[in-house]
Amino acid sequence: MMPGISTRLCCTILVGLLTGLLTGCSTLGPSAITSGRLAYNEAVAETDRQQILMAVLNNRYQQQGSLLAVSSITASLSFSVNGGVQAGTGDSAGYAGNLVPLSAGLAYEENPTISYTPIGGEQYLRRMMSPLPIALLARLSASMTEPAVVYEILVAAMNGVRNPLFHDSASASIDAVSKNNTDARFQRVVALMVSLARNQVLRWVKDPGHPGGFALSIAYYAPQFSAEVGELMALLGLDIPHKPGTSLVIPVTTAVGANRNQAIALRTRSLYQLGELLSAAVELPVADQRPGVARRYPPSGLLGSRLHIHWSETRPQRAAVAVYYRRGWFYIADDDANTKGYFLFLTAMWSVTIAEAASGASAPVLTVPVGGS
Repeated sequence: MMPGISTRLCCTILVGLLTGLLTGCSTLGPSAITSGRLAYNEAVAETDRQQILMAVLNNRYQQQGSLLAVSSITASLSFSVNGGVQAGTGDSAGYAGNLVPLSAGLAYEENPTISYTPIGGEQYLRRMMSPLPIALLARLSASMTEPAVVYEILVAAMNGVRNPLFHDSASASIDAVSKNNTDARFQRVVALMVSLARNQVLRWVKDPGHPGGFALSIAYYAPQFSAEVGELMALLGLDIPHKPGTSLVIPVTTAVGANRNQAIALRTRSLYQLGELLSAAVELPVADQRPGVARRYPPSGLLGSRLHIHWSETRPQRAAVAVYYRRGWFYIADDDANTKGYFLFLTAMWSVTIAEAASGASAPVLTVPVGGS
């Protein structure tokens, strides 16, 4: 027998130790949530960003890409406990110092299974190509701290006041068009709308005459804002009321034949167009600047001139999002607030479209079991 420790005492201690380990297993469930939830969430969010940036690059290089929506993540947890006692009999001189009186162990294993749904088909394509709804513009412009950016991103034209994505050489000689091909009136219209909204003079409302529609309500009674209201109405070609102090409700419509003197005919952009603008912002390495390798775009307008996707042979140290593609790294710099903000908006809208397309798809066709860790 081992000196100083009886077999019964060893067993008693081992049972107590194993009981403590098994009791500890009950706390591993919450611990797994604490350590796993954020990790899974960040992994999905990061790969969403990378997937959308890769789609932008595929579009620039005219390559067929694919999108996968994460349909489900199922993780099974398993635990195993082992223990042992080593004891000797007879003369202790033969084993003294070579035995471990007590031993115990706890093994924890996580086995996730991830299911993906391929995104595509008519429903997805229709959502990508369709103009974004006016309701989105109304809600975002009313809630964002910088509503001017919302108008610059979403609005293509208001009553003929244009905000084109790219330079149009045919309009280069028009005096009202600035060097970045944006109708100079557009920036003034946006500035006036933002200023009036911040002063509670202008706001988006539901159109009482058209269920589901929107209108601009202008409280024309504030004398100090009458000049700004009059300028906005003139820029948009709207009739200015003869009676001072009149409150206005101006319908906002996408109808091509709308009466511009009494309503605002507004044209919004599609998600595909917003992706095109980001594709045009991709920096091409020298080897890819040869004709035919990548798509060529005309100079960008007001919004696109502030967007940049960089390229580097080595992985960037500080990037908001980066992917390896065609022998190099394409990335958005971490200190590029304009491109980061635009990409955040595009990713949010695109992710909603992907999720809606995935919800209408059949059962996932790709399920990947991941080995234990």
